[in-house]
Formats: sequence, structure tokens, C-alpha cells
Amino acid sequence: MNSDDKRLGMDRPITRRDFLNGVGIAVGAALLPACAGDNETPMATIAAYYPPLESGMRGSHPGSFEAAHATMQGKQWVINPSDEHYDLVVVGAGISGLAAAHIYRRDVDPNARILILDNHDDFGGHAKRNEFEIDGRTMIGFGGTMLMEAPRGYPNIAKQVLRDVALNVEDIGEPFQSELFEDPAATRACFLSKEMFGDDHLAVGSNGYSDALEDSALSASATSQLQRLFADEDDYLSGKSVAERRAILESISWREFLETYAEIDAEAINFIQKWPHGVWAIGADGLPAWMAALVGYPGFAGVDLGYWEDDGEEEDLTRFHFPDGNASIARLLVRHMVPGIADGATMDDIVMARFDYSKLDAADNATRIRLNSTVVDLRHRDGNLAGTVDVTYVTDGAAVSVAATKVIWAGYHAMLPSICPDVPAAQARAQRSAVRAPLVYTTVLLRNWQAFNKLGFWNAYCPGSFFQRVMLGIRHNIRSYQYPESPDEPMVVHLQHIPTQPGLSAAEQFRAGRRQLLQRPFEEFERHVRDQFGRMLGPAGFDPATDIEAITVNRWPHGYAYSTDPESGDVAWWPEMWKHERRPWEDARAPIGNISIAGTDASSNAMTESAIQEAHRAVNEII
Repeated sequence: MNSDDKRLGMDRPITRRDFLNGVGIAVGAALLPACAGDNETPMATIAAYYPPLESGMRGSHPGSFEAAHATMQGKQWVINPSDEHYDLVVVGAGISGLAAAHIYRRDVDPNARILILDNHDDFGGHAKRNEFEIDGRTMIGFGGTMLMEAPRGYPNIAKQVLRDVALNVEDIGEPFQSELFEDPAATRACFLSKEMFGDDHLAVGSNGYSDALEDSALSASATSQLQRLFADEDDYLSGKSVAERRAILESISWREFLETYAEIDAEAINFIQKWPHGVWAIGADGLPAWMAALVGYPGFAGVDLGYWEDDGEEEDLTRFHFPDGNASIARLLVRHMVPGIADGATMDDIVMARFDYSKLDAADNATRIRLNSTVVDLRHRDGNLAGTVDVTYVTDGAAVSVAATKVIWAGYHAMLPSICPDVPAAQARAQRSAVRAPLVYTTVLLRNWQAFNKLGFWNAYCPGSFFQRVMLGIRHNIRSYQYPESPDEPMVVHLQHIPTQPGLSAAEQFRAGRRQLLQRPFEEFERHVRDQFGRMLGPAGFDPATDIEAITVNRWPHGYAYSTDPESGDVAWWPEMWKHERRPWEDARAPIGNISIAGTDASSNAMTESAIQEAHRAVNEII
């Protein structure tokens, strides 16, 4: 360890707890005495099992993906048949899989025996809960799905599922943040790094993208260009018809549009490149210009592109955010289905409810959730598509099979052809067209947030840094959870990193980014956290060696769900705007005998409401 590492605090002890040294264990009947410590009974080990408190490398954590990768590479497993038979087996304990189990019980058979299998050591999928304990206080952050976007506009099917588990979207309010600071206008910032812009500079105020840039290392020309761009008053396609505008925007990326039509030069483009990262997991070079225009990115001056007519009604864009993001939705679903797992009955008390994970896979449950269980083989017995389905999963290195009358697959489309010989060849090609965008949500617990308070911002865009977004935990309306009010209190901070490789197609960037993530160790993320915090916050007295209490890296090599067109390579960023007759995600989700398919791959839309909608469709296709 060199002197720079020591200055950053890489030698300091922080919370990096990985349960049993990162080795996941199965909960319930499959728990073996060998999993307990020298002085612990197996039941004590079960009682201590609480994944939300684990830190270090999370998300696709060590132990969650190796069996799947080995299977995709051709590994054959020695299968140990069990005597378990279920009415329904759901593969995937994300929101779609959990919702499918709930809908099946509600609409098909309230007495059904259901088993939910998941490869991770926690349920929720990308709706990941990060907990920390400091000085007897529980601090909560989100490690994946961040919030509900416009939930009052959710389809009725999704709204009803949420109402079933005590979440009425009509009653929720808007999360709020600006009251943390005296000046609500001075709450956003951007951080320019010396590697890209010549000097480290934090610009605070007016969103950090206009007047505040004048004191930065940006040239006068680049500053002027960015000010013009963000003012968004110029029509760079003036004189062209709607058809001509659309033809241009549908043929180039947002970056190409800014370079060619807005005459933005390389220095200012560097500032813009990571702008879409947090929402689309791609840079300006990979995002189509028409998408940038439709979602309101600067450069289009509100020009009508004729994609749809204005019906005169304003959309309700209210968002709602639990402290753990949409992990609370997964927890509401689990509490509803698993007796005695947690106290409470409301959306408010779910946030602080302590879950007893030993009850997830209890033998007397009508619905059982079995974690650390990667499905590696799925097939109809004797090839009879109207008969029993054998489901084989790997846990603790051993392959075990259970039998099911019906199966709902709520996992990744691209994996299914490798484990299910019953998938027709054409459908397998459609499933392999699904490509997921990699992303990282890193959650950091600080001992206080004095530096943020002194500098006067809570959210920073960092175009030249490893983490392109840094923001304090979002304030919310949940009464049961104590949000830090004083700058002297601990604070959860969220950072985003999107691994891309500009110059490749979007789909190839996703694949390259996935490889990057799986090769990058935890200590590299930690070093970037400490370095970036020290440079951004150091002028306000922040010490990266002493002010960081814990770091949790939520690594998602398979993040946002997208489908691609096999001929053109186009990505289905927005399925409603898809221009091809082929809709591979619809071909991919067709039921296969007694196997039905849910999950957001089935809609090419990585949104919570889509996960629920696809669960509802899958249940109705299988009954």
C-alpha cells in the first residue's frame, strides 16, 4: 500500500461485512451444521442471517453468479432429486417473481404450495436494501431500484397489487430535499476533474451548469457553449419540416447532434457525455438523438417532433421514494405472503420492520422463498409439455431438483435457452436478443455531512469522474424512519457508476461494461470513493481517511432490461416508439408448455410497474 492509499484511508478499518466471509448459505431446511461458527449452533447462524446489513461487494455478490456462468459455459451437474413437489415454482425473487407468486395465490389458488428460488442471498432482485448501524442507530439506503416514477399513473393491475400489500399510490406524497439547506436554489452542483478539465473544480448553484461554471477550468468558449445549450432557446433544426427533423434525429446519436447541429466542441461534449448515464446507462454517444429530445435533454428547444398529440392533460409526475428505494415493495410482498416474518401492516412500518429470514423457507409455509439457489436446469419431464416440470437448482455446490405443476420464469431471458431444452429455436434467438445494461450503485455511510452543508449542495454531476453522480440520501415522508436533519448526524450518500466503452454500439458497450464490472475488485471501488470524496469535499474539511464509516458496492452486471433488434442492432429504449415489425421481447416471452415467463425482459422496460404487469400476464397465461 503506497502513501497515497494511506492518505485516503485504504488502511483504515471500515464496515466491509460479508456474511461468512462472502460465502452465501441456504436458509431453512437446507442449512447445514458446517455453516455455523466454532461456537455457534446452526439455529444461531440462521438467526444471525440478515443480508441487508452486509456490506462490501453486494448486488451480484460473490456466490450469486458462478453457478449460472458455469452452466452457460456447458457445465453438467449431478442432480440429486428431492421429494418436494409444488403447485408453482417461481424462478427469481425480484419484484416480478414475488408479484407473480402473490397474484397466483390471489387469483388462482389461495391454498397453492409455492416455492420461489433465487440465486442471491436476499430477495428483491435489483430492489436492494442497504442497512448500516452506527452508534445504535439504523441508517438505510438503496442499492438498486431507486423510486417509483409517477406511481399515480401506474396501470390498474400494478396499482391493485400494491394496494393488496398496503401501498396505496393515491395516498403517497412527494419526497422532499431542499429543506436541508437555507437556499433551495443552491442545492445542486457539478464537479470538474483535473484529469478531464485541467483542474478540480466544484461549481455550486443554479444547478451547477450555468453561471457557476465561469470560475472553472473550462475555456470561455466551452462555458459559453454550455450556457447556450442549457438555456435551450435555439432551434438548431430551424426551417426543417417535422418529417425532416425526425429523419435526422432518428439517424444519429445525441452526441452527434450536438456536435453537428448545435456546434458544441469537444471540451463541452466531454461535459455532456455522461449526462444520460443514471437514467439510461449509456453515454451521449450511444443514446439516440430522438430519445434525448423526447425526454427533455437540452438542445431541442421544445420543438414538436410529431410523435404524439398533446391531449391537454397534465401528467402526474409525482415520485415516491422509500429510504431503501423499491426494496420496501419487495418487503411488503414478502411480509404479505410469509406468516410471521415481520411485524406491522402498513407501508410506513415496513421501513423499520426487522425480517426474520429463518422463516422464509419454513416447511409449513404455503409460500416458501429459498435463497442462494441458482436454477441451472428446467425441463418438462419426459418431454411432455403438458406434464410436470423438473426444476434443478444449485446451492452450496450441490444440484437439487424439485417438481412443479407450473413454473414462472422471472429471471434473465438470455439465460433460459441454456438451461431449458424445451425452448423452441426461434424463441431462443429472441431471448438471446435481450441485453442488460450494467450499473453500480455504491452506498457510503459518512459519520456526518458537514462538508456537504458547508459547500451547500446535495446532488452533484461529475462528468470526468469514476462516479458520475454523488447525492445525499433523499429525504422522504416515512414517519417511522429518522432522516438526519443536523449536519453533525451520520448520512447515507449514494454514488452511481456506469461502465461504458464509447465508440462501440450500445449493446456492445453493455457487454463490455459487464466484463469490466466482474473483473473489478471491491478495493478499486473503495479507492475511487475515497479519492473522489477527498477532492470534492476536501476544501470543506472532509477527510477520506477518517470520515467514512462504511462502503457497500451494489454491482449489477445485468442491470436495466433492454431488447435489441437482431438485424439492425437497435436497442428498444422505449418500446412504444419501436419502429420494427419484429418485437423480440414479445416473441421471447411466449409460454412454453407449463412454463410461463415474467420479468422486465418480457417488456424491455426496467420499471417496477412493468415487472408487476409482466407477472400478471405470466400468471394468466399459465392457468
